[in-house]
Amino acid sequence: MSRGRRWFRLAAGLLLVLQGMGVASSDPEEQARDSVLQVWLASSQHLTTFHATVVQTRHLQAIRQPLVSTGEVWFAAPGRFRWEVGRPPQSIALRTPEELLVLSPRLRRAERYPQGAGAAGPERELMNLMEVGFPRDAAEFRSRFELVEISTNAAGVRLRLHPRSAAARRLMPELTVGLDPDLSALRTTEMTFADGSRMRNEFHSVITNGPMADDLFRTNLDASWKISSEGGAR
Repeated sequence: MSRGRRWFRLAAGLLLVLQGMGVASSDPEEQARDSVLQVWLASSQHLTTFHATVVQTRHLQAIRQPLVSTGEVWFAAPGRFRWEVGRPPQSIALRTPEELLVLSPRLRRAERYPQGAGAAGPERELMNLMEVGFPRDAAEFRSRFELVEISTNAAGVRLRLHPRSAAARRLMPELTVGLDPDLSALRTTEMTFADGSRMRNEFHSVITNGPMADDLFRTNLDASWKISSEGGAR
């Protein structure tokens, strides 16, 4: 069975279930989009951890050749991730439910942003968008994103999304998520920013639901680090 046909059967099967429950739209195109989204969201709810190497390609308006970096990403539900770019790491984004830390190890600099209840601002919006590949709650995902297009190729299924929030769209008007043919594993993400630049992440050597040390999401910043936050620097 071809990958495209396997995807179609998955979507069609779920569509029949949704119709039987009386919750499917009358628009055929919207039905297809909704069924694929439901399969992916259902699979994502079983994801507890995710670890992969990353090839990150950035296309900037002012530079003709794309910039390519390698790194690693770790994710642990709910809401924790560590994203390293460069080897050794040139930058590290460390997210917990309470805060986001952006570290520059070579410069010994750290930026701290609150992520708890009531936190707001462009950094929070950006982090919410960057978690697009790890949806946990269907209602929350639908409140943040609109699924506007589905396409298939030899690698799997591609979902094109628009942020619903006006503030988020000002940062990143469009995102795409690449999934394997069974809609169960994250393969790529691509983000288009307001200035026309793009950042594509390709995930390799993926390990899901494996053990993950809590220390990955902690950091001890001593007096040699300069730390800035929304409240100022110290």
